Amino acid sequence: MPARSSSPLAHRPSLFRVLAFIALLLLPGCGSVIDADQARLCRAVAPALHDEDTDIVEMALRPVPGAGDTLRYGYRTRGPLGSGAHWISCRFAGHTGAARFDLAAVDTDRGPLSEVKLFILKRWWLAEASEAARPPFFTLGARSAYWLQQALGGLVLAGVYGLIATGFALVHGLYGRVNLAFGEIAVTGGAFMLIAVGWFSVGGRIGPTALGLALTFGILAAALLSWVVGRAVFVPIAERARSPQPVLIGTIAVSIVLAEVLRLTSSYRENWLPALLNRPIYIAGQDGFVATATPAQFLAAGLTLTGLSALLGVISLTSFGRSWRAYADDPKMAALLGVRVPVLVGATFAIAGAAAGLAGASVVIAYGTISPGDGLAITLKALISAIIGGIGSVPGAFLGAALVAGVEIVWSSAFDIAYRDVVIYSLLAAFLVLRPGGLLNRAAPTPREF
Repeated sequence: MPARSSSPLAHRPSLFRVLAFIALLLLPGCGSVIDADQARLCRAVAPALHDEDTDIVEMALRPVPGAGDTLRYGYRTRGPLGSGAHWISCRFAGHTGAARFDLAAVDTDRGPLSEVKLFILKRWWLAEASEAARPPFFTLGARSAYWLQQALGGLVLAGVYGLIATGFALVHGLYGRVNLAFGEIAVTGGAFMLIAVGWFSVGGRIGPTALGLALTFGILAAALLSWVVGRAVFVPIAERARSPQPVLIGTIAVSIVLAEVLRLTSSYRENWLPALLNRPIYIAGQDGFVATATPAQFLAAGLTLTGLSALLGVISLTSFGRSWRAYADDPKMAALLGVRVPVLVGATFAIAGAAAGLAGASVVIAYGTISPGDGLAITLKALISAIIGGIGSVPGAFLGAALVAGVEIVWSSAFDIAYRDVVIYSLLAAFLVLRPGGLLNRAAPTPREF
């Protein structure tokens, strides 16, 4: 029989796996995320340095260590004059703002370009150069590819509406009231993410770790803001007023205050996320039309759908979820059975705010920015989603968001986009008249059931 290993790690395999997993998570933080626009410009330089009939095959594109604004592009050439390996180094004037588009210097394996050659390159070549489209992964008819394109665009919308609608459902499940400030809380989460990105970009390029920390900062800021709004505005009004109108008025006031504060302060900070993951991926189509998406869109859609799945798991499987369902069903009995109501209420507002913050941060990742005042449109669409799904139902909020986003995409693609919102609000009216309980048939007498 073979002897057992005497290594200490052999007795603690789980610890070793945990440490290895943490190391793998931290390893990407050692690198940098490449600005997609700078990468496009640097790739476009190579064809200008060789004959027209020369084929260029990319080998590597990476940041230069110690030079935060420089990219090194390695490639191989094949043409009438032979083949070989080459490289160019592109230094930009900055890594944020308009300076990131300004090519300041180009060095090559045959020596740096002179100022005259660089001026000619920028003035007459890069101004018109565009990155050639790669062949799609799948062949698809133009009409099918068009609808695929619309579906890809609808993923982010469905996730954003679903997260905020879930926040509506969580709070309504406890109080039977609606917090109309969730849209601006989502915008605030996105704005704080942009602020964090600005802080991290001062030290150089934004890496995966910095981007993840900025995302976390935005989510936590929105969760804290939602908790404060719930504790200082929503709960005191809801406990004193028997009618829902005071809560609606109070949360609308909070929404206006947040929008104005963001509008007045937005001129003092960078409001755009650097183009980190915006190189298009050609998915399916033919020469007439090719459906494309960017890694940023996939990341945003993945974050929103993961957040929705996590919320469903929290409500279904955790002690918080059991307490929330118990209080939504019978508040007095839940308190008698030991549910800590203040803790439950605070956690509910924090989780709902975190969901809204994730929605706002996902908008920033997918579209590059989020603007003060966007919260009103997001609030209305998410509220419609929650009502259509069955107000007070967390799964219903997700289903309602998928339906609203789907109707938006289909109508915008096939009919006059000017009537899109008319159709959405008409759909809401139809549900209120024909099926007031929503998709999951949460009838009016018991709207807070899960």
